[in-house]
Amino acid sequence: MSYANVAFPIAVNQLFTYSVPEHLDSVVQPGVRILASFHEGSKEGVVIERTDETDLSSEKVKNISDCLDDVPTFSPEILELTKWMSDYYLTSWGNALFCAVPASIRNQKKQRVHLRSEYTPPIDKIQKEIVALLEAEGDLTPTQIVRRMGISNSNLRPKIRALRQKGVVDVLITHKPKATAQYTSVASLVLPQEEIQAEIDKLTSDDDGYGNQTDIKNKNVPHAASLKHAGILQNLLDVDKPIATKELTKQFNTSLSLLRTLERRGFIQITKASSVRNPLSAQPVTPTDPITLNSTQLAAYTEIQNQLQSENQVTFLLHGVTGSGKTEVYMQAIAPILEKGKSVIVLVPEISLTPQTASRFIGRFGDRVAILHSSLSEGERYDQWHRIQKGDASIVIGPRSAVFAPVNELGLLIIDEEHSDSYKSDTNPRYHAREVAMKRTHLANCALVLGSATPSLESFYNSHNGSYKLLSMPTRVLDRKMPTVHIVDMRKELESGNRTIFSTHLRDAITERLEKQEQIILFLNRRGYSTYVFCRTCGYVERCTNCSISLTYHLDTKKLVCHHCGHKRDTHSSCPDCNSTAIDYFGRKGFGTESVEQEIIKAFPDARVQRFDADTTTRKDSHHKILTAFQNQEIDILIGTQMVSKGLDFPNVTLVGVIVADTALNLPDFRAGEQTFSLLTQVAGRSGRADAEGEVIIQTYMPEHYCILAAQNHDYINFYDQEVESRRSLQYPPFSHVATLLLRGKDEKEVIEAAHTVNTHLQIWKTEKFPEVDILGPAPAPLSKIEGKFRWHFLLKSKEVEKICGIFQLLTDDLPPQIRATAIEFIIDIDPTNTL
Repeated sequence: MSYANVAFPIAVNQLFTYSVPEHLDSVVQPGVRILASFHEGSKEGVVIERTDETDLSSEKVKNISDCLDDVPTFSPEILELTKWMSDYYLTSWGNALFCAVPASIRNQKKQRVHLRSEYTPPIDKIQKEIVALLEAEGDLTPTQIVRRMGISNSNLRPKIRALRQKGVVDVLITHKPKATAQYTSVASLVLPQEEIQAEIDKLTSDDDGYGNQTDIKNKNVPHAASLKHAGILQNLLDVDKPIATKELTKQFNTSLSLLRTLERRGFIQITKASSVRNPLSAQPVTPTDPITLNSTQLAAYTEIQNQLQSENQVTFLLHGVTGSGKTEVYMQAIAPILEKGKSVIVLVPEISLTPQTASRFIGRFGDRVAILHSSLSEGERYDQWHRIQKGDASIVIGPRSAVFAPVNELGLLIIDEEHSDSYKSDTNPRYHAREVAMKRTHLANCALVLGSATPSLESFYNSHNGSYKLLSMPTRVLDRKMPTVHIVDMRKELESGNRTIFSTHLRDAITERLEKQEQIILFLNRRGYSTYVFCRTCGYVERCTNCSISLTYHLDTKKLVCHHCGHKRDTHSSCPDCNSTAIDYFGRKGFGTESVEQEIIKAFPDARVQRFDADTTTRKDSHHKILTAFQNQEIDILIGTQMVSKGLDFPNVTLVGVIVADTALNLPDFRAGEQTFSLLTQVAGRSGRADAEGEVIIQTYMPEHYCILAAQNHDYINFYDQEVESRRSLQYPPFSHVATLLLRGKDEKEVIEAAHTVNTHLQIWKTEKFPEVDILGPAPAPLSKIEGKFRWHFLLKSKEVEKICGIFQLLTDDLPPQIRATAIEFIIDIDPTNTL
């Protein structure tokens, strides 16, 4: 008997042993996905290893039901990488594996509730209603039952379970792929080129051989149908590969019957072929050639090439100011990797950057480029992933999840804007793409390049202690000047009587740029029409009933919205506390992108204005459409959140206005200063990237803060020196690793009691086994209530992350029984990018 150890995407980090049926013996191997019986149903899992023996008794070992792959979905490298992730981030191996492939590659489980032909009628009222519904309509999914009966899933589940136990219903489970390959009709030549050319010559002569006479008015013009036949054959001859019949009929303005005529005469054949759904097919791409590098670019490129020759793992930190030409260095470093038959992964922080970056790479490397991100359709992701796995694409571009791309023989991995917190996942498994990339390049024994104008403190620190090799590009290409940065003290604007959201300086600068037909970016790291709605008489603030934060007013829907739990409601026309009608929709420092948009439209009615934030980019391709319109100068003023701060390159932008710079400076998070400096520097770098000089205007209520002063001078080193000393004194990263433990639940008393019980155990384990770990807390989280759940948290620090993982492992293995009995959730986050 042969067995397989299988990982499932469940919370428990455990492998399960199954026997391998004889008919599946040849296909079940490490890395393939299988279906197997699990609890009361069947579940998709991944084979980790084959084995010939097990300690389990034969009656306890179940058979694998089916194998879903002919070729393993997970390579040995990805199996090892995800095992490391499960250990480092304290998640299950199964969860790590299933986050490494797009949902379109996995199977979708579908359930249907089936009423048995013979059963004893239930007594319970809701159970009787379910039975009546199934009698009337036949098999239904749980979702259909919920909608028809108007009850919640949580109420339906125990009723269905009870009906199953009574033998009234069965739950039928099927597994189907979320996406499959797409096929289309293609035409291809079947005769030798000489015969095809002879037929083309005949069709374009005076007598086309079909009995068609030449045009009576002009004897030199053959019949129109003959010309179309000739054109189709010539096109197939020129391309020398199959062409979709849809393309041919559209190009020659004809029908499929004309192609069938050519097929009947033996010149072509029409067959079915898989077609790739290309997410960039509609985007024009301009081919480019490598440009001559300047001295700093050449120095960085040469150093990378020298190390690549050794084919050893090395990590570079490419610290280049905005506009210094980092992308060109990336592309020229990639070329020799491809010549060796190896592959490259390029990570970008935002989905919005993927099309723009991909277009530049496609212009250089053609159809060897694939993109992977969550905004693609299921079919597009399916096709792109399989192109990569088959080796049809050797360059992969995408956000953090692209770090798992199934490339053949990884030769180089690049992370652009490596400082971005977008590389950190906020759902389980809570991995950081930079750390995963580091591990993957170690496994592949290849180079990792981290690029940024504002490196994370950890990366810059590592470049100083020798862990990374530092490459500097301190000047812009073509000796272009860095933009001039002006700081406006908004306190003085208020004193002078200016109570609008625009300083006089910014308003005048916008007017000047519009007159010159130059473009403007206005940056605000907020969404919504105003940060909060408050009463000027008594100070009452509209707050979410579920969360401990103020609600945001959205002008387009006239609704108050909570940006944590999604709760929506109407605003009050008068204050609920004092009945005053003095309701203010602009907080003293609070406003969102919608309010900026409305104020701009009022002040500059002739300007073409567009918002670029999470609310305006929900639809497919909306990122690309907005950025293309801005690139084509169809938009004068682009108002955006942090999406506009990263990597975008628009030559006609000569003014960037930061509406309020100190939004995040006072957040209770040790990274607040770093994130503020990075955002300001990055968004400032969008200005003056071509011949015209750029200007940046930063409006702030804290003009003396060192983060803002360093951003004004484009002085990363000065910022780093001050910030790193602050971190050193408190032993925060890069001088330690940190992790958070969050407890949340609907009963506040239970959460608080559980937090103190956990603290008792943590302190005991610290004393007995992990004295190197510092434990801060428990304390209410800064956002103490979200989605109706109360939140308490701990912060742990240690120079060795293994010590933190060790103490947390004890907690998960030996959770106190009085806590297990509650509905409290535990969330562990290793190396968090925020502690809110």
